Amino acid sequence: MPIDLKAYTEALQPTILGLEAAGFEPSLSEDSGQLQLKIAAGAQACEDCLVPKQLMRQMAADEIKEAGLPEIETVLLYPIDLRRK
Repeated sequence: MPIDLKAYTEALQPTILGLEAAGFEPSLSEDSGQLQLKIAAGAQACEDCLVPKQLMRQMAADEIKEAGLPEIETVLLYPIDLRRK
C-alpha cells in the first residue's frame, strides 16, 4: 500500500520546520515501502549540531503516532550520508 506522503509530511511539520529554521533542507519520499527523510545541509547549517539519528527517528515516530498515522520504518539520510551517494 502506498504511503500517504502528504499526511506524513503534515505530521512531521514540527521537525521539518525546526530543521529548516536551523538551515537544513529536509525532504520526504517513499522508498520500498519505507519513509525516507533526507536532511541536506544548507549553507548556514551546522551539521555537527544534528541530534543522533536514533533520537531524530524517535522524534519522528512520536509525531507520526500523535497524528494517528500507522507506524512506519523511517530511513534517515543525514548530510554525510548524502555526500557518500
